[in-house]
Amino acid sequence: MRISHLSLAVAACGAAALAALVIYTVFMRWVVGQTPNWAEELPRLVLIWTALLGSVTCTYQRSHLNAGLLPLIVRSINVRRVINKATDIVLLVMLLVLAKAGWDLAVLTMSMTTTALKMPVGVIYLSVPVGCVGMALMQVQHVLSPGDSL
Repeated sequence: MRISHLSLAVAACGAAALAALVIYTVFMRWVVGQTPNWAEELPRLVLIWTALLGSVTCTYQRSHLNAGLLPLIVRSINVRRVINKATDIVLLVMLLVLAKAGWDLAVLTMSMTTTALKMPVGVIYLSVPVGCVGMALMQVQHVLSPGDSL
């Protein structure tokens, strides 16, 4: 799905930017002796957005960490399919609830500003509904798909 590819590309750019920011900050702190005033906030912001956007691709590929115990406990393929569909539906509902809560928090904190960057705090919290809606779209695709990876 295009959303998955787009989120992966943005997350990859975010990871590269995070590495560059950390290297620059360490250089400035230990070689030059002057730490940038944004050294704490900007890498944290990039990390949060990168992790939540990367999770969209993980949801699409079903590559999130799981124990893989279901096939050992439930032998019937049909029962496993039903359990997987039920799990997909529960995850979809929880992602939508989390997206709503994240949206509410982002709206609530949009008038506050961060200390160093002087940007709205809500921009940081906005990563939660954006990431959760992306993951929810991937879950909708899993729920509607006829075949499951067992």
